[in-house]
Amino acid sequence: MMILLLLTSCGFSDSRDEAAEVMNRYFAAIEVQDYPVAMDLYADAFFRDTSRDAWEAQLRSYRRLLGDLESFEAISWNVKKNVGVKAGTFVRVVYRTRYSRHPAMEQFILKKADEGFRIISHHLDAEKAPGGKTQFV
Repeated sequence: MMILLLLTSCGFSDSRDEAAEVMNRYFAAIEVQDYPVAMDLYADAFFRDTSRDAWEAQLRSYRRLLGDLESFEAISWNVKKNVGVKAGTFVRVVYRTRYSRHPAMEQFILKKADEGFRIISHHLDAEKAPGGKTQFV
């Protein structure tokens, strides 16, 4: 029983570490405004409802609103492994981000694919931004 628990927790830890690397690359790209690199970290499924061009424009407008990225800190992680119809490994992570004009909370959901983890959901909440609460999904 102890061996099974140890093996299971190692898989979750590896998933978290792999997702953290993707998020570090994402925030590094956002910091230098390299939107094409950031866009490559989103899964194709993310772009079913929003085109790549529209999302890149949204990320650029998000920067104009909040300012330049100054820092990011993961404050919550959740790794979930599903079997069956919705099989896959999913990581939900919440970041406290600080931009030059406003702080924000950002939630990402990543799913493991052949090329590694990719972002399938991105939610931003910046209550102190001009005009009140701002959300992008």
